[in-house]
Amino acid sequence: MVDAVVSFTIEKLSEFVTQQVNIRVGVKDGIEWLKDELGYLLISVRIAEGHQGSDHIRLWTNSVRDVANQALIILERFSAQQEEHAAHEHGGVLDRMRSFICICKKEANLYDIGNDIESLKVKIIGIKSRRDEYRINDIIINTPDVQKRKRTFLRAASFDHEDDVIGFQDDVQTLLAELGNRDPFLKLISIHGMGGLGKSTLASKLYHSSALSHFKSRAWVCVSEEYEITHVLRMIIKSFTKDKQDLLNEMEEVELQRHLRNILLNVEHYLVVIDDIWDVEVWKKIKNAFPDKKNGARVIITTRNKIVAEGIDDTCFVHELRFLRADESWQLFCKRTKPTPNLEVLGKEMVGKCGGLPLAIVILSGLLLQKKTFTFWSEVKDHLWRKLKGKSSEIEELLNLSYDDLSLPTRQCFLYLARFPEDHTIDVFDLKLLWIAEEFISEADEEDGVDMEDVAEDYVNELINRNMIQVELLSPEGQVLMCRIHDLVRDLAIEKAMVNKILGIFDSSKKHPNPVLSLQGQSRHAIYNGIGEYLKVLGPNSDTSKLRSLAITKETTVAPEVEEVKLMYTRFKYLKVLDLRCVGNAESIPEEIGDLILLKFLGLMGGVYGKVLAVPPSRQTQKVANSSWLAYYFRWFEVRIS
Repeated sequence: MVDAVVSFTIEKLSEFVTQQVNIRVGVKDGIEWLKDELGYLLISVRIAEGHQGSDHIRLWTNSVRDVANQALIILERFSAQQEEHAAHEHGGVLDRMRSFICICKKEANLYDIGNDIESLKVKIIGIKSRRDEYRINDIIINTPDVQKRKRTFLRAASFDHEDDVIGFQDDVQTLLAELGNRDPFLKLISIHGMGGLGKSTLASKLYHSSALSHFKSRAWVCVSEEYEITHVLRMIIKSFTKDKQDLLNEMEEVELQRHLRNILLNVEHYLVVIDDIWDVEVWKKIKNAFPDKKNGARVIITTRNKIVAEGIDDTCFVHELRFLRADESWQLFCKRTKPTPNLEVLGKEMVGKCGGLPLAIVILSGLLLQKKTFTFWSEVKDHLWRKLKGKSSEIEELLNLSYDDLSLPTRQCFLYLARFPEDHTIDVFDLKLLWIAEEFISEADEEDGVDMEDVAEDYVNELINRNMIQVELLSPEGQVLMCRIHDLVRDLAIEKAMVNKILGIFDSSKKHPNPVLSLQGQSRHAIYNGIGEYLKVLGPNSDTSKLRSLAITKETTVAPEVEEVKLMYTRFKYLKVLDLRCVGNAESIPEEIGDLILLKFLGLMGGVYGKVLAVPPSRQTQKVANSSWLAYYFRWFEVRIS
């Protein structure tokens, strides 16, 4: 990860030295010095990346990353100031008068940049000194390098979890008997088990089973840990009717319950799956919406919590999903990996460490799939599996192992998935544009004749092949259109995204003693909810010059204040990505958008089909409109401006 950041910074410093000629010699010399010193440090960083077991090494590589990021910020600030100066040079008399003022301002800015460069020089000298003081090179030499991996971009088809899952045969038969019996009364069935056992997969097999074809009306809703009852009710209603979303949005909770009940009173043999309930209160709040017409209706509920499963109702049929047996675990592993005879002993030992957890087995198989060598499998077994204790640490270590094996650019792309809320279905085309705008994919690839979207497609396929993300929807041609990330894998992404300074998350529903800590030092912020709270926590005098990406990532029924939205444009001057698609319909683009001169991606939600948003006339906004990767997103269609 640090390797990728430092390499990217060196590339940008080189471009700056080549392209910028009309700047003070001292500033240019300072930039060249930074480029050269980071180049020397990069050699040590690349070796250290595979040896993160030592705290000294981790702290040292993080300090190199921070310096590289600060160097990028200096360049971006200079570019922004250049754009501002150029905007005044080609105007009328007033603009030319302003340009004289700008010249003085430019010189002052160059002076500040020179000071910033000198400050970075001191930090780099300190980093080199600590490398010797802490004997980083000696630690690296004496630590087994088990993280070296050959980087491969895979375009192979993704693993189909539902078709290949093992060990559900008895569960399916038992539950089909409960769902298809002649009992006319409304029947509740709860499935519980540890995260990663396959509760949702089992529910999906039942939901789509041809043996239950008499259920003509069906609905599926995923609740997750953080939920809104009104959202749950709307999702179920939309499965049974074609009611307009605007009409449903106007209804309160009681009205939605009454509306759903009236719908189900006129529906025969309905089947509803309520997936991933964490709190029995969810069912208690919506159960009155499910009338018992004595027509054999069925409701399936999945949960990780046994207490929740047993507390649904006294008559509820409770089914516990077991862990896979040793033979089933091996069968699942072999379906994906097909180990050669000389690897079977090693493979069985590692599969045994998964404790019968299907998710862990699937991820392990993805890790070992393309590397069927005795040496590699032995390294995995000897150096990374022996510390596992208990189920939770096993899966955590396994997920970490899969993460560490990703190529460095793919790690950044993977960690960026932390911006999406739990159980969110991710549009793959959208995701690829965001990766490009966030500069996880280098423009150097295009210079080599490779389109950046093709590189992004490689990253998507690599993550799918390693089972770090799951396919949700395929096109008729087999292209992945929608994907999602498993809760356990998402937890890993959130943790590592924060540590690696990829992304900070603000969630007003989480009662942190100091929520600003999750945002400090982060160049990207994802706001799950509470725009107003976010702005208050950040404070009116906070330094936002390092913020490059801001996204509202969770839809809310509470419309933001006009001034709150305006602040997104005016307060965060150096943004490259601004994603406001979840904050409601946009009628026009504010003139203040012209201040975002580094912007590469703009996400807006439009509410009228075929309506074109007006771009305010100004030199800056014209530059924004001509950006190759700027995208306007609408509810029914999407327009890319080029």
